[in-house]
Amino acid sequence: MKIAYLKTNNPHLWLLSMSSLLFSASYNILLPELPVYLIGIGGESYLGFIILLFTISALLARPLSGRLSDSKGGKFTIYIGLCVTLLVNLLYPWVTFISGFLLLRFLHGFSTGFAPTGYTFYAKGNFKNRGKAISIQSAFYSAGMAVGPMFSSWIHTKYGMDYVFYSGAFLGLLAFLMILPLKEETTEVVRNNDKPNVWIDIHIWRQSLVMFWVFLGFGILLVSSSLRSISLGFQNNGIFFIFFTLSTILIRLIIKNRIDVLPLKQLLIYGTILLIISSGLFSIWSHKIAFILASMVYGAAMGLFIPSLNLWVLNDNAGADGKALSTLYIFMELGIGLGSLLIGKLIIGFQSAFMLVFLVYGIISFALPIFFKTEARKVLLD
Repeated sequence: MKIAYLKTNNPHLWLLSMSSLLFSASYNILLPELPVYLIGIGGESYLGFIILLFTISALLARPLSGRLSDSKGGKFTIYIGLCVTLLVNLLYPWVTFISGFLLLRFLHGFSTGFAPTGYTFYAKGNFKNRGKAISIQSAFYSAGMAVGPMFSSWIHTKYGMDYVFYSGAFLGLLAFLMILPLKEETTEVVRNNDKPNVWIDIHIWRQSLVMFWVFLGFGILLVSSSLRSISLGFQNNGIFFIFFTLSTILIRLIIKNRIDVLPLKQLLIYGTILLIISSGLFSIWSHKIAFILASMVYGAAMGLFIPSLNLWVLNDNAGADGKALSTLYIFMELGIGLGSLLIGKLIIGFQSAFMLVFLVYGIISFALPIFFKTEARKVLLD
C-alpha cells in the first residue's frame, strides 16, 4: 500500500487526532450528568441502561464498521459515526420521557460503533510510523473523555441540561469539519484468510478477552463514578473522567517514542499491575484523595492497554485489519455494557457495591497474564 503521509508530524495527523478528541468529547460530555438527569425524569431503576443500550448498538455496528473500513476506508466510517452523534445530540432536548430517552441512548451508540474503528483504521493506513500515529490519535481520543466531563457540570448548572446536549452536537460538528480536508489511500488489497461471510476475526480471541475484561471495569465506572463523586462531596461530577484522562495522556506521552520497540507482553503486564493497584484503591478507600489516586492509576493502566491491544491486533490477525479492529471493539462494548448493567442494578439498593465489586475485579485481574502469549510482541510497523 502506498503511504500518503510519511511523517507523524504531518498536519493531517493532528486534524485526525483533534477530530477524534472532539468526537469523544461530544458523547462523554453527557456522561457525568445523565444519571442525575435520568433520576430526575423518574428513571432511577433504569440507570444501568444509560450505558448498556449505548453499547448494545455500538456492538451491533462494529462488524459493519470493520467491513466498511476495509472496503471504503476509515474516513467513510468516521463520517457515519459523526453524523449519528450530531443528530442524536440535537434530539435529546426534545425527548423528555423515559422510553424516548432510552431509545436515543440506543441510537447514539451507533456513533461509537463506527467512528473509533474508522479513526484507528485511518491512522494505521496513512502514516509511516503507524504505532506512533495510533498512540497519538488514541491519546487525543482519550483526552476527549476529560474535555467533555470537565465542562458538563458547569454548563448544566449555569444553562441547563439542554445546553449540555447542544454542546455535544456542536463538538460533533467541529469533529466533522476537521475530517473534511483529509485524503486517504484505499488501494490496499485486503488479505483475508477468513470465510467471506464471517463478521468477526476469531484469530484474535486472546486480545478480545483481555479487552473485554479491561473495559468491564470501565463500564462499572461510567455509571457509578459520577454518583460516587457526589457522595464524596466533589462539586464536579466528572472528576473521575478528568484525572483518569490526564493520567492516560501522561502515560501515552511517556511511551510514545518507544511504542514501536517495547515488547507488547511487557506493556500488557505493566498495565495489569496498574489495573490491580487501582482496583485495590477503589475497593479499600472512600475519601477524596484515594478516589483521585485510583482514577489516575486506572487511567495509566488504560493508557498502556489500549494502544498495546490495538497494535497486537494489527500485528496478529487473519488478514483484514478493519474486521480485526471491529472484533476487538465488539468485546470492548460487551465489557462496558455488562459492567454498567452490573453496577446499575447493584448501586441502587446496595451503596457499598462500588467498593466490593472492585475488590473482586482486582483479584480476578491477577489471571490476565495467562492470555499474554510470548508471540504478543511488537514488530516494527514501518
